[in-house]
Amino acid sequence: MGKRFLSGPNYSGSIDPNKPAAAIPSIIPKVLLRNRPSQAREGIISLYKASSAGRITSLSRTQNPAAKGTTAQQKRGVLAATCCAVLFLYAVYLGALSVLLPFIAATFRLGPAASGRLFPASFLGFVAGVLACGYLSDRWGRKAVLLGGIAVYGAGLFLFGSAPTFTLALLASALIGVGSGAMETVASALASDLFPERRAFILNATQIAFGAGAAFSPTLAHRLLTAGTDWRTLYLGLAAVTALLFVALAAQPVARARHGAEALDFAVLRRVLWQPAFVALCLAQALYVGAEVGFFSWMPTYFQHLPQGAAWKGIVVTVFWVAMTGGRIVSGALVGRVALVRLILLLSVAAAVSSTLALLWTSPLVVLGFVAVTGLCFSGIFSLILAEAGERYPQNAGTVFGGVIAVGGLGGVVVPWSVGALAATSLGWQGALGLVPVAALGVGAVMLWLERN
Repeated sequence: MGKRFLSGPNYSGSIDPNKPAAAIPSIIPKVLLRNRPSQAREGIISLYKASSAGRITSLSRTQNPAAKGTTAQQKRGVLAATCCAVLFLYAVYLGALSVLLPFIAATFRLGPAASGRLFPASFLGFVAGVLACGYLSDRWGRKAVLLGGIAVYGAGLFLFGSAPTFTLALLASALIGVGSGAMETVASALASDLFPERRAFILNATQIAFGAGAAFSPTLAHRLLTAGTDWRTLYLGLAAVTALLFVALAAQPVARARHGAEALDFAVLRRVLWQPAFVALCLAQALYVGAEVGFFSWMPTYFQHLPQGAAWKGIVVTVFWVAMTGGRIVSGALVGRVALVRLILLLSVAAAVSSTLALLWTSPLVVLGFVAVTGLCFSGIFSLILAEAGERYPQNAGTVFGGVIAVGGLGGVVVPWSVGALAATSLGWQGALGLVPVAALGVGAVMLWLERN
């Protein structure tokens, strides 16, 4: 006869029939004797019956359910922090790229138009990553797709840092885009599902982590580069940190949580593409992403052409992203008090005015002030456009979000590249960057049309 097990709300134990009996009463909890006498009597009888055939050899307290809950909460917290680290690491690259561009162009002997081709390569890859990750998440799970995105992102960084030709660098930039598209989309979705009762708080935390990475990296990159560090070393160092993040995520268990299908439903997408409101929202997002990326990516290069501006080029992107992060808090407080379309209209017009003033002044300090105001105005537009799309198409929010984000990525291809191409003409940097306020006014015009129709 094998071991028999004793279990209850407080204890679990095994009985070994090959050992002599032992005293029983000492293992009956006094609380049970006092508060649950019937259960205590049953436990004592069972124990004495068991002792007639053998002896209880082990008796241990089962894990407290509250302790289990605390452990699970801690694991979720660590995983959410890892998702924030994923977005932080992507933002480090995105923020530093604007500072790295002149050094990359010098290495490969490129003009503004040629170096601007990095933007189409990266953002086309980003769009592909966003479109693919939903389909793959439904089939492989979010952890597998997020690990794959991190691996592709890290491989792209390593390849870019060691690329002997600009053609290979463009391929590496596309890989960085694919990986970052999957990282941003899946990490945000995973983090929000970990704490469904605090979804808004967690999503705001991920955006703050993104803003912190984008604000921190330009100044650090500028200091390292001016101290003599090779830009390739920065890419390879970031690739090494990405590998560590890959290991940290791989070591954490991630359950296949139940969630709605995340892949784009192309049948639904074809239907909404015929609806003017959806097309208008896609156009507004494309104009906004193009204006934002075109503005902060080329601003350090623009500062090089301002009187005494070279001394400030290392912090201009940091100023922009600090204002962006603060603006997200402010715009969040306005949601619910002002209609979404009207709020987007006001922010986009204000951004157009402030970015125009940034191009009209030549004093670096004054320009920095208008850059900060532009970041403040840009900060809430992206998420507000998505919120408006979600309100108009609540039954197909996943597909609508995917479509709007993908088209927005195309704006990140066209406008930044166009700024670089126009800067090589007689327009110069001031005229080329004039595309930014034009695009911002375009967002306002679309919102005005939506408000009236």
